[in-house]
Order: sequence, then C-alpha cells, then structure tokens
Amino acid sequence: MCEGIRWLADRDEGLDSVVFARRISPEELAVRMGGTPGAAVELTGLDVTHVLHRSQTSDNAVARVGACGAWSYAVLHLADPGRDDLAVRASRDGVEVIQYVAMTDHPLAQFNYLCDGRTVCGFGIGEEAHRWGQNPDHLLPTLVVGGVLPPDGTSHQAAPADSALSGKHLTLAVLEHHFGLCLPENSVMRAQLPAYTIRGTLSLGPDPDVDIIRAWAAEHGYPLDWGQSGHVPTSIREAFAHATGRRSS
Repeated sequence: MCEGIRWLADRDEGLDSVVFARRISPEELAVRMGGTPGAAVELTGLDVTHVLHRSQTSDNAVARVGACGAWSYAVLHLADPGRDDLAVRASRDGVEVIQYVAMTDHPLAQFNYLCDGRTVCGFGIGEEAHRWGQNPDHLLPTLVVGGVLPPDGTSHQAAPADSALSGKHLTLAVLEHHFGLCLPENSVMRAQLPAYTIRGTLSLGPDPDVDIIRAWAAEHGYPLDWGQSGHVPTSIREAFAHATGRRSS
C-alpha cells in the first residue's frame, strides 16, 4: 500500500520539490521539464546530491522520476525550487500538474495546482486562507469539507476534536484524498530512479574515481554491490577519504 503524501509534512531535508503529472509517462514528465529522451541514469537521491556537489555550480538541476497510481512524479534536486517554471512547462497542452515545494529555508511549504500552462490555484501549507492563481477558490470546497477552512475560506478553524490529524498533516491528507496522490517515501532518496539533467550540462555518468575507490574497497573487505550507475556509495566514499586522507572526486 502506498504511503500517500501526508508524510511530506515531516520531511525537512533532502527534498526540494516534487512535481506530479496525470496521464503522462515519467519520461515525458522529465522531458517536458528539460530532460533529454532516452538519457536516464538510474540514481539514488544521495547519488544526485554527490554529483551536484561535485559540479560546484547552482546552474544544474536533476529530476528523478517514477509513477504511483494515476500520477507520474518527479523528485527535483535543484538549488532554488521556487525559481523555475518547471511545473508550468510540464502542465502545457492540457496536462494536470501538482507541485509541492518543500521550502526548507522558509516557514511554509507551497502547493500549486496547474493545468494548460497556468496556475489554477495555490497556497502555503498552513496558510490556506491566503490563496492565489487564476481561480484561487478552485479547491476551497475541498478544503472546507476536509475541515481545513470554514466556508468563508478566510480563516483557519481548529481540527475536529476526534481528528487524528491537524495542521500540515490535515491539509496534505485532504489533498491526497482529493487528487488520489501517492509518493513512495523510500523512493524519494534511497531508491534508484531514472534521473535526468533538466537544467544545465551536468553529466550523470560514472564518478571519475570509481575504479580507484572500488579497488580500495575490495582490498579492505567493503561490499561491492553498488548497482550499475558507476557512483560510489556515500558511506564507502567517506570511509575511503577517512582512511586515505585523499580528497575524492
């Protein structure tokens, strides 16, 4: 059973933004945001973090994609998740898109619902009374029925006494149910997913020092089941650096 999306309320690091798109494939979602067809490399979130750190520039962005239920999703790894129009591009030609921006350096995550290249409605998770978009009240009936807002939509109301959810968790649970959203928590950082460079010229190919570190790891009895990406696991890289005092690539 999928976890839905309410667990995002407890995620405070390692996640910049997630874009969901209905009725298109994961690869098409990546391509709409700037990826090259057929260029996917299977990577974990830690792999991507390492590659982006190695690039030493904020001009690159990577999307790792998958599918859950009726939606494809893209987990975005980029320096400023609020800067790009990636969700707008993904929503062109009548595609329904949802964007969740974690905003880890700011007080509120943001939710946006888009279609046909425009933001239909959006709000901060925790400030649903302040909405924007071409039809800011589009989701008001859903938020009212779910107990997030009163009928006038201008202020928050306390969750029912018998409710197990409140605040951010309640809003995400309401959106999860309304749209049928799901996002496998394990896939966000730990699982290998098809990854695409969607901005910049970043190569997602093997680490240049993979053979050196693999030889060292084999000599010292470390596991060598690193997958096919050609990226050194973070724990192995850290052990190599600690043992040898050598700066790794």
